[in-house]
Amino acid sequence: MTPNRSPAIARRKLLALASASALPTVVTASAAATIQWPEQTRLLDGSLQSPKDWQGKPLLLIFWATYCPFCQRHNANLQQLLNEWPEAPRVLGVAQDKEAAKVHQYMSRHGYRFDVTLDYAAWQAAASVRKAIPTTVPIDRQGRIGQVVPGEMFPEDLLQLARWAKGAAAG
Repeated sequence: MTPNRSPAIARRKLLALASASALPTVVTASAAATIQWPEQTRLLDGSLQSPKDWQGKPLLLIFWATYCPFCQRHNANLQQLLNEWPEAPRVLGVAQDKEAAKVHQYMSRHGYRFDVTLDYAAWQAAASVRKAIPTTVPIDRQGRIGQVVPGEMFPEDLLQLARWAKGAAAG
C-alpha cells in the first residue's frame, strides 16, 4: 500500500508526530490504566460477548466510523497487519455508526475482517477515551491500556502497538 503523499495529509501527520514526540513510544504497563470491560457487547454478526471473552487476551480497540476517510485508510492498514501477521492480537472495531446494515456493507466492500460492535458509548467509557476517530487503544493480557493513539496510523505504528499488547505480559 502506497501512503498518500498530499501536502495536507503530510502536514497533519507531521503535526501529529510533533505533538506525540513528547510522549513515550508506548506507555509501560506499570503506568497504564486498566480497562473496565463492558458487561456485554453485541458484535455486528449478532453474537454477544462478555468480559470472559476479552479477559486474558491482548486486544486492539479501534474507534472509527464509516463516514471518516482517515478511518478508512487506518482500517486498511489494520487489515494489512492482520493479513500479514497471524499472531496479531484480536481486534475489535468500535463503530460510531448507528445502522448495523450500513457498517456490515462497508466492512464487506472494503474487505475488513475484524470483529465490530456498535456499542460505542460502552467501549468509550470502558477505555476512558475521548471521542476522536480513528483512535487505537492497545490492551494487554492483564487488561492494562497502553498508549492511546488518536488519528490515522501507519502499518508499522499499528504493528508496534500490537506487539506491545501481545508482549506486555512477558514484561
